[in-house]
Amino acid sequence: MGQNKKPSRLSKTKQALSSAICLSKTLALGILIASPSAFAALEDDIIGDWKLVSHLASFQGERFNSHKALLSQRPCAANITYVISKDKRYRLDASASGCDEAYKKIQEKIYAKTQWKLVGNTITTSATNFAVGQSYTVSVEGKRMIWVGQDNQGTLTYERK
Repeated sequence: MGQNKKPSRLSKTKQALSSAICLSKTLALGILIASPSAFAALEDDIIGDWKLVSHLASFQGERFNSHKALLSQRPCAANITYVISKDKRYRLDASASGCDEAYKKIQEKIYAKTQWKLVGNTITTSATNFAVGQSYTVSVEGKRMIWVGQDNQGTLTYERK
C-alpha cells in the first residue's frame, strides 16, 4: 500500500512561506479597506483654526526653532491663526494678532491663494494650484498637529485654537 512520507524541510518552508504571503495579502487588503476612513478622519481632524507653536529646522547641521526666533523679533506673531478650511483653503489670519498693518498685509498676501490637499497622511500646500508645493507628513495628536517636512522643511507643530 502507500507509504506515509514525512514532509521534507523544503515542503515545510514552502507551506510557511505560502501562509506568510496569504497573511500579508490579507493584512494589505485590510489596510486598503480601512485607510479611506482613517484618512477621511485625518482630514476632518486637520480642518480648523491653528496656532503655530514651533518650527524646528536645521541649517549647516545646527537644529533651531525658527518660530521662536521670529517671536523674539515680532511677539505679535504668536497671535497669528492658520486656518485650514474644508473648501481646501489654507490661510494666515493676522487680523487679531496685534502686529502692525504692513506686516499683517504682507503675511496675509503670502497666503492669499494657498490651497491644501491631503493624500493619505501627506498634506501639500501650494499657492500655484499645485504646480509646485510643499509636502509634509501630517499627524494629529489631541490638540496638536505636527507636520514633518518631506523635503527638509523641518517640523511644524500647531496647537488647535
